[in-house]
Amino acid sequence: MSAQLKTVIDRFCAYNSSLNSRHLKSALLTVAWNADDWTFEALEAHYRTLVRYINFEDMGMVLGYGCGSPSMTSRSGYPEQAYRLGRQL
Repeated sequence: MSAQLKTVIDRFCAYNSSLNSRHLKSALLTVAWNADDWTFEALEAHYRTLVRYINFEDMGMVLGYGCGSPSMTSRSGYPEQAYRLGRQL
C-alpha cells in the first residue's frame, strides 16, 4: 500500500463515526506487476478490516495480477472486470 493511499485511509478512520451511519459502498481496484498468488494477501486483509471497521458495504474486488504496464493491463481481463464492478455501484 502506498503512503498516499494510507493517508487517505487514515483520514477515513478519523471520520469513522460519521461514516458508519451513512451505509456507504466500497470496492477495491488494484494492480501489481507481480503475478504470484500471494501478491495481494496483505492488501486484501487490510481492505477487509477497514471495510468492517468503517462499516462499508463491500461490493467486491478486482485484483490485477501481472499488470506491470498499461499494455499488460489492457491485454488482460481486468479492465472489463473493473467496468462490470463499477456498474454495480
